Formats: sequence, structure tokens, C-alpha cells
Amino acid sequence: MPVESGLTVSENRVTFARDLGLFDASMIGIGAMIGAGIFVLTGIAAGEAGPAAILAFALNGVVTLLTAFAYAELSSTIPEAGGGYSFVKRAFPGPIGFISGWMLWFAYTVACSLYALGFSSYFWEFFHKYVPSLGHFVEASIGGKAGGILITIFICAFFVWLNARGAEVTGKAENIITIAKIFVLMIFIYYGLGQIWAEPDAAMANFTPFMPKGFAGVTIAMGLTFIAFEGYDLIATVAEEIKEPEKNIPRATFISLGVTMVVYLLILFVALGAVHPVGQETWQFLGDNGETAIVLAADSFMPSFGVATIVFGGLLSTMSALNATVMASSRVAFSMGRDKWLPASVATIHPTRRTPHIAIMLTGVILLIVALALPIEIVGSAASLMFLLTFTLVNLALIVLRRRSPGAAVAWKVPLFPYVPLAAAVI
Repeated sequence: MPVESGLTVSENRVTFARDLGLFDASMIGIGAMIGAGIFVLTGIAAGEAGPAAILAFALNGVVTLLTAFAYAELSSTIPEAGGGYSFVKRAFPGPIGFISGWMLWFAYTVACSLYALGFSSYFWEFFHKYVPSLGHFVEASIGGKAGGILITIFICAFFVWLNARGAEVTGKAENIITIAKIFVLMIFIYYGLGQIWAEPDAAMANFTPFMPKGFAGVTIAMGLTFIAFEGYDLIATVAEEIKEPEKNIPRATFISLGVTMVVYLLILFVALGAVHPVGQETWQFLGDNGETAIVLAADSFMPSFGVATIVFGGLLSTMSALNATVMASSRVAFSMGRDKWLPASVATIHPTRRTPHIAIMLTGVILLIVALALPIEIVGSAASLMFLLTFTLVNLALIVLRRRSPGAAVAWKVPLFPYVPLAAAVI
């Protein structure tokens, strides 16, 4: 395969550059998983399961790990752009493969829209609280809704442009934003653990009773929060841009899932143990305040900059998730273009930047339409369902492909086959 002027050329066709290492791939998964969802879902989970919200998140982590095994094997063996779609189309060519591509592209694009809208909300919340004169000036000049639309358009356009610049640039941006986000969350955890250490008896009392609503509450909390564990699959969608994919993709998948689990459980432990509302159980207080629970928790045990820190963390979280998901969504569209399910031009790779620039622009236009024109709660629920269906198909695809070629060389194998993918599909 000749190399000319820094471009890999195969049969006069430009291919992706493998610019992403293990760290970059891990940051894509972590950045996508630790989105603004953890800020919203902590209070919701506590309200449904009480202190056992920790158990709900831990069990969701186990359920997610079962499917992560399938992604690790398939993406290391079939390192193609498109992720889950690439696996399903090989196992189930025809209508099922076609539908899985559309489902995954739609789900990722809707996720992009949710992150863009979340960023807009956090952005104006920050200004209203800390620079109220500017917030009021914008509202008086163009109206609050127009201000939200303006920021949504800006942040979408910025990350579409950044993704079009190249995978290496996108990866570096993701690394910086994700590390900053984790640092912000560590500040929250540090002060929370300090509060728990200062009043250990009061903190432990907050965890009794552990399951005030029984295991049924834990099950409901699992269903409501499973979406927080969607994101490691994005690593597989950029497989053609990862160095040594047979080694780095499985490692990045498990590293990102492991880091995310630790961060989630620490945030829940701190929120439940460090807050002591008067005349009310802590889990009820968190549940009653839902989306603002983490902000109120920060206000109760952090210094004066606590709320600003959490709001800033929300901005970073939505940015990193949006960046990673634009990248993943465009690779699914690119793969579908290469398979002729979309116009062939969608599968064009820019000759110098080595990005699927047309797929990125197309994804950007659609995510803006979804964000600005459609009822986001309804399409968001539809996207969650499509992620679950895709995960199920990926597990079934692993079984089919392993049975079809039992002696094929596999870089990394799922343990206890076929019981693990079967259990993941059923769950």
C-alpha cells in the first residue's frame, strides 16, 4: 500500500488515518458516558430506590459489561467504521442490517441534539446566576428562547467544524474537555468525602434503611438510568481511526467503563452521605429535587464556588459528549454510504484532513433540525429504545458470527460463550 504526501492510498482511494491511540479511544468512551446525565439522574435514581440507587447503578454496570464484552470482541476482529451497524450487517445482511444502521444513526444524532440542548440550558443557567446583567440583557434583546436557539446552533456548528478538521484534532479536544470534566467531578467528590469523614455517624445514618422501596425501586431506577452507560460503544464506531485496534479497542472499552463506574458510584455515595436536610430523609430530598439535586448537594457541603463548579462541570460534560457523539454518528452515516444505503458521496473522505466531511456535515444538519424542530422528550425516548435494540442485535450478531466461522482468528474472545451474549441479549 503506497504512501504519498502523507496520504494512505489504496486503489486510488483515500482512507482514514489511524491517529487515535489507547488514551484517545478511552477518552471518547469516558467523554460520551459521563455526560450531563449523571447530574440529572442522581436525584431521579435516589427518589426511586433510596440509598440503593448505588446498587441500581452497580447492577447497570454489570449489565452493560456483558454487552461491552461483545463490542470488545467484534470491534477488535472487525475494526470498521460504523460500530454496531458493521457487526449486525455482517451477521444479518439485508433488511435487519439496513434497519440497524438507520436506528443507530438516528439514535446517535438524537443524542447529539440532547447534548446540544443541555449545553444551552447550562450555559444560560451559568450566566443568569453569575453574570445576571448579561443574561437579562440577552433576554430583553432577543428573548430567552431565541438565546437558547442561538447557543444551540453555535455549539453544534463548532463541534461539526471541529470534527471536520480531523480525527487527531477532535481526539485532542476530547482529551482536554474530558480530563477537565473529571477534575471538576473530583472536586465535588473530594469535598463530599471530607464532609462524610467529618460526620461519619450522620453519613451512615443516611443509608438506613438501604432499600426503602424494596428491590422493585432498584429495578425502576435501573431502567431510568441505564442510558447513563451508553457511550463505550462509540469507540467501536471509529475503529478505522484507532492504532492497533485489535489490542486498543478492547482495552479502551473496559478502561472507559471502569473509570465511569468508579466516578458514578463515588458521586452517588457522596450525594447520599454528605447531605443532611432538616426534617427529611436525604434520599427523599434528592428525589424531590430531581434534576437540581446535585447542584443543591454541592451548595450544602462545598464552599461558595460549589454551584459554579457543578454548572461548569455540566457544560464540560455536554461538550465532551456532543463532540464524541458527532464523531460516532458521522462514522455510522459514512459506513452506510459505503454500503450504498445512503448516497455514495456520504462515504467520501477528505483528501487532506482524512475525515468523512460530507457525513459530518449531513449529521450536523440533521441534529440541528432535531434539536430545534422536534419534541425532544419523545424522540429522546425513541433513541433510548433504539440503543437497547441495537445492543441486543450486537450480542446476537456475535453468536451468529462465531457459529458461522468457529475456527476464525479472534483477537479477543468473550468468556463463557455463548452464555454471556445470550444473557446480555435477554436482559
